Amino acid sequence: MKPPKRAAMAAQAIRELIAAEFELGDQLPSEAELARRLAVSRVTVREALGQLWLEGLISRRWGVGTFVRQRPGPAAGPFTNVFVDLHDIGSLPHRIAATGRTPSLPHARVEQVPAPPEAATELGLEAGEPIWRVERCLAIDGTPAIVLYDHVPLRVNGVPFDPGPVTGMGGDFPTLVHATGTRIVRDEARLEAALADEGVAKLLGVDVGSPILATRQTSHADTGTVVLSTRCYYRQEVFSIMLVRTVPY
Repeated sequence: MKPPKRAAMAAQAIRELIAAEFELGDQLPSEAELARRLAVSRVTVREALGQLWLEGLISRRWGVGTFVRQRPGPAAGPFTNVFVDLHDIGSLPHRIAATGRTPSLPHARVEQVPAPPEAATELGLEAGEPIWRVERCLAIDGTPAIVLYDHVPLRVNGVPFDPGPVTGMGGDFPTLVHATGTRIVRDEARLEAALADEGVAKLLGVDVGSPILATRQTSHADTGTVVLSTRCYYRQEVFSIMLVRTVPY
């Protein structure tokens, strides 16, 4: 797995600093002091604080400083605080690991299948045309959390595509697509309420028909084509999604 970005590492270090040294309402050190203590640049600290602000962990008062708004929760609790930068396309396991949790893949399988009608339409293929289907279950701290079904063409940008590496923790689709001479530049996802079917229920460890959160996502390459069609199903007591709307700070 790729190492987390410096800002993600700095954000985790600040979480740990708050947990160890600060109480609710306490003012944090200045950006310059945090940069010195963490041995990173002020730009990195500023980006890390922006993540923590969006998570609701800190508050920022213009011309005054940064204050603890909420103390970090225990690592054993539900995994509900992943920060997803909508301008950053990358690996979900990577983002989870950057917050100090342990992602794993208790189930992963790759097979060639006839393209389902919906995935074929999204990928610009004929229904029934052979494509790759990747089935994965992502666990967080050992608990099944997310089931992902990915459909991807046999060739991307005219190059034979092998999705096998994503069945291990060291592989991710953006990197594999980039190896074909193109890159994923936009993800579009739609949130939906769903009920767990037999396959999803078995992988997530829930009852058939249990309410779950689902997303339908398409990944677009810089060539203008959709290269990945994904369905994700989330076990809500383990992984939830919070949308934050802000005005410029």
